[in-house]
Amino acid sequence: MSTISSAGAIFILFTEAIAGRRELSTLNAIATRFPSVLGQLNSTGGTFLAPTNDAISQYMQATGTDISSVTEASARELISYHILPLSLRSTDLDRQGGALADTTLLSETFANLEGKANVVFASAFGSTGQETAPSGLRIYSGVGTPANVTTPDVAFDNGFLHVLDRVLNFPRTCTQTAETASLSTLLDALQTANLTDFVDTTPKFTCFAPTDAAFEAAGVDIKAMNVTQIADALKYHSIVGDVAYSTALEDGQEYQTLLGIPVTVRKRDNQLFINDVAVLQGNVIMSNGVAHVLSGVLSPPEGATPSTTSTLTTATRAQTTVTSIPSTTTSGTSSGSSNGNSASTLGRSGLFSALAGAFIASASGLFFL
Repeated sequence: MSTISSAGAIFILFTEAIAGRRELSTLNAIATRFPSVLGQLNSTGGTFLAPTNDAISQYMQATGTDISSVTEASARELISYHILPLSLRSTDLDRQGGALADTTLLSETFANLEGKANVVFASAFGSTGQETAPSGLRIYSGVGTPANVTTPDVAFDNGFLHVLDRVLNFPRTCTQTAETASLSTLLDALQTANLTDFVDTTPKFTCFAPTDAAFEAAGVDIKAMNVTQIADALKYHSIVGDVAYSTALEDGQEYQTLLGIPVTVRKRDNQLFINDVAVLQGNVIMSNGVAHVLSGVLSPPEGATPSTTSTLTTATRAQTTVTSIPSTTTSGTSSGSSNGNSASTLGRSGLFSALAGAFIASASGLFFL
């Protein structure tokens, strides 16, 4: 129940906050039916990304379910991806450059990240956070349409909820992401190179993913290439061992690829570039990492040769996730340390780790989506 502090402030429990909003009545029904699924927010606080009744109805129609068939286990799994452990205002999330935030989704089906919870990317400046003018706060999750924050900063005791117009998309495996995103050339390449199991099960990797149109414009014909050629092409579109969300990628920084030849990140003209190729859709959260969809195919610089060791420096920004409410500042940004899902060590991630070496030896390689 609501309490009043000595200073006269009224504290509202999380369950009271959703019960008081008609557009969240379906969530309230779930909370009433399964008290432990959402009840933790009453005691621990945090942030809840709250889909409206219409959003949940749309999700259930798409998945062929209804409210009566929802089990406690399925409700807990879905809700866990909408809970952020920290209490975050919209100003913590809508800053230029975007903000990466941990959720409580730990199910290995959707969070194959060596024990780390999966994340969401919040931005009012597009999917890479690089646009000049804000266009409304959105939450980017797995492959599919991002969710718009329609009502931000609904306060409850020790936290905030932000109302969404869509249920967040669960992070999916590489091959599921490719199929859903209609990236058929990439999927064909993965299948031809026999890499589907690897990209679906290896934790913590980053994929740079050209569209079908990009492959066609570059004159790439997968059917005319042998397995080794395909594998080498895929290796240059892959980073192994750390997750390169856009918040961890520094302008002008080089990052080692599985091929042993680095790519260079550029941030200019309100866009994120890998080498000179623009990112069309950034921060597609996958179960074991992230994908950035590219407008072109990456090509190593002329004369570049693979290296078995990396001499690249580490990325200078170790912090990639929102880790605390900021102290009084004008910028509204947060400070803290990385959650372990970051690319803070990407620059020094050696190509020939024990795992990567095994793939090089077999003329296969890690890829993307």
